[in-house]
Amino acid sequence: MDKKPEFKDEVDFRELLRKPWKLFGYSYIYFLLVLTALGISYMENLTVIGKNSVIPTVLGDSSSFVQDIPYESPKALPPVDVMKVAKPTPDLMEKGRELFRANCSSCHGDNGLGDGPAGVTLNPKPRNFHSLAGWTSGSKISQIYKTLQDGVPGTGMAPFNYMPPLDRFELIHFVRSFATRPVNGAGQPTDTPEELEGLETTYQLSKGVNTPGQIPVRKATQIIERETAPAVARVSELVKSSGDPRSGTGLEIFDRVARDKSKILAGLLYNSSSSLGSLDRFIKAVTGSPIQLGFKAEVVQLTPSEWTALYQFMNELKARRG
Repeated sequence: MDKKPEFKDEVDFRELLRKPWKLFGYSYIYFLLVLTALGISYMENLTVIGKNSVIPTVLGDSSSFVQDIPYESPKALPPVDVMKVAKPTPDLMEKGRELFRANCSSCHGDNGLGDGPAGVTLNPKPRNFHSLAGWTSGSKISQIYKTLQDGVPGTGMAPFNYMPPLDRFELIHFVRSFATRPVNGAGQPTDTPEELEGLETTYQLSKGVNTPGQIPVRKATQIIERETAPAVARVSELVKSSGDPRSGTGLEIFDRVARDKSKILAGLLYNSSSSLGSLDRFIKAVTGSPIQLGFKAEVVQLTPSEWTALYQFMNELKARRG
């Protein structure tokens, strides 16, 4: 009798669970090679940002390229007759044109339309002088003078209080000329005599202006350092001598509550009057601003006897100063 053939399942799932790689055969190797190639290609095409390898930029010390202020001699600017310069003349207008180009055109544009290159990033945008609407302080002569004096807080309009009074009037007349014939047919608002008198009263323009001289900050610093060098040396010597163990309790308290001994001695012994005053005055001076004087904040917790010892110690140092 013929033996019946044995039939097996086309896929032996039990065998696959034990040996899963048989499901792919040699295609598994090709699959791994493709993934590896894709990974290499991805890594080679990453940007520096994607690789998180951007080299940090270290900014230089800005103090090395900031220009110091120049030397300037004291100047006495002549008085200004407000009633006279309040009336535009060809000479005032021409000088105002030059001042506008030098000081204003970068923001407000050469034609006063508010389209200057420096005003692109400003918010709010620079004023269009051809329009009479929306002036913060107003477009009268007295009102624009106030704007030049104080600026407009919250905007890019900085004060021009360094500008001589006559220059300001010249600039005002030229700025107002942009809107002499506005589209709506209305003319520029005019100042009343009372408003012009008020301008004179506020700024005392008829008395002239005295501007002090100035020197570069670096030069001023050198002068101050040279003038204070002897006092600094004396304070340093006094700090060294303050450690005399014969000072007893006062020295112990001073060492405990002092944060900056040089600052304390310079402030209380050299920048004050010839004596420290009474004990109460000394306590009020120290507790009023201990950190600014060079003490630790805990100095305010001293007992009355400790305050007395510290006060006597400071007077001893005062005597040593001579």
